[in-house]
Amino acid sequence: MKSIEDTHRGAPGRRRSRDLQASAAELLKSLNMIVGLDQLLEILCARMREIFCSGTVTISLFDPITRRYAGMMARGLDAQSAALFGFFESNPLVRWLNVNQSLLNVRVDRGVFEFLSPEEKLVLETHRVALVVPLIALNRLTGMLFLSDKEDGTGYTRAEIDILLMLAGQASFAVENAVMTQFQEERLKKLFHADKLATVGELAAGAAHEIRNPLTSIRSTVQFLKKDLPPEKHGYVEGVIEEVDRIDGIIRGLLSLSKSSELHLSRVDLREALQQTLLLLDPELKRNRIAVNQEMRIGDPTVEADQAQVKQVFLNVLLNSVQSMPGGGTITVHLADRPDGKREESIDSVRVTLSDNGPGMPEETIRRVFDPFFTTKENGTGLGLSITYGIVHGHGGEIDIASKTDPSSHGTSVTIRLPRKAKKLMSEV
Repeated sequence: MKSIEDTHRGAPGRRRSRDLQASAAELLKSLNMIVGLDQLLEILCARMREIFCSGTVTISLFDPITRRYAGMMARGLDAQSAALFGFFESNPLVRWLNVNQSLLNVRVDRGVFEFLSPEEKLVLETHRVALVVPLIALNRLTGMLFLSDKEDGTGYTRAEIDILLMLAGQASFAVENAVMTQFQEERLKKLFHADKLATVGELAAGAAHEIRNPLTSIRSTVQFLKKDLPPEKHGYVEGVIEEVDRIDGIIRGLLSLSKSSELHLSRVDLREALQQTLLLLDPELKRNRIAVNQEMRIGDPTVEADQAQVKQVFLNVLLNSVQSMPGGGTITVHLADRPDGKREESIDSVRVTLSDNGPGMPEETIRRVFDPFFTTKENGTGLGLSITYGIVHGHGGEIDIASKTDPSSHGTSVTIRLPRKAKKLMSEV
C-alpha cells in the first residue's frame, strides 16, 4: 500500500501526464485539419516546443531532388541556424535512423553519438540537441525532429518520450500528405503553364504568316523611299525600320514558345557557358556598377544540352537581374550538384542558382512571371522568361523563382535544374 507521502508525490506526475495527453490530442486534431506544408510545419514546431518545454524544435525533411534532408522549420532558432540541420543519406545519423527507426536520446545513447561524424556532433552539441526523432512514413525516413534540452534544465521523462513518439508517428503521415499535395499542386501549375505556352505559340504560328508578309513589304518600301529623302529625314526612316524589326523579333519569340525544333545536343560545360555569358554582359555590368560573385562548387560541370539555348537561358535571367539594379548591386552565380557543394553521392542533375540583391518581386508578380506578354518593364515584351521556361523544360529540367521585398532582406533567386542527360520531355524551343 502506498503511503500518503507517495500519493502526494505522484499526483503532480499524473497531472503532468494527463496534461501531456490532452495537449497531444489537441495537436493531432489540428494537424489533421491542415493541408499547407508551411503552416503544418510551423504549428508542429511551435506546439511541440510548448508541450515538451523544449528550448528549440527543428524539423528536417527529405528533398528527393537533392537527396538531402534539409532544415525546413524551427522554433527557438533563426532561419540561418535551422539551415545547419541538413544531412545527406550517407551521413551516419541518417543511416542509423534508417536502420533502427527509433528515437536517439543524445544524453543517454552516448555510444551512438560517438558513432556520428564530427560535423553532426558539432551541430547537435552547438544547439544542445537532446532528442532526435525520426519521421517514418511507409517504412521510409521522410524527416527528423530535433528537440533541444528543456528550458527548465530537467530531462525528458519516459511518459514524455512515449507521447513524443506517438505524435511523431502521426505527424509523419500528416507531413507526407502535405508534401504530396504541394507536389501535385506544383505539377498542375507547370502543366497548366506549359499548355498556356503551347496555345500562345499555336495562335502566333497561325498569325505569323499574315503579319510577316506586310512587315516585309513595309520594310522594303521604306528602304526604297529612303534614297529619295533628304539626309536630315533619314533618321525617321531608320526609326521605322527599327520598329518593324522589333515587331518581327516579337513574332519570332512567340513562335519559339511552341514551335517544334530539334535540340542540337552536345556535352555542355555549364561553368564555361556561365563565364562566357558573363563576359558578354560585362559592359552592362560595369555600366550599372554590378559586382559578380562566382561559386562554382562542382566536380563535373557538364550536361547533355543544346549549348546555344542554355546560354540564352543564362542571358535572359542575368539580364533581368542587371535591369532590376540600375543603381548597382551584386549578382551571385552558384553552380553545384548539391545546394552546398558537397558530393557525397552522385546525382543525375546540376543546379544553377542566379541570385541578385535587387528590390525583389511581390508574390503576385512571381505567380505570373513566366506568362507570355507579362512584363513590369516599360518597353518589355514579356517573352524572355516564357522562352526561358520553354527551353529549360524542353531539356527535361526545372526552373523556380524565389524573391523577397523586405527592406532588410530583398532580392531574387532563380534556380535552374538541368539533367545530366537531356530527357527532351518537350521541344517547344
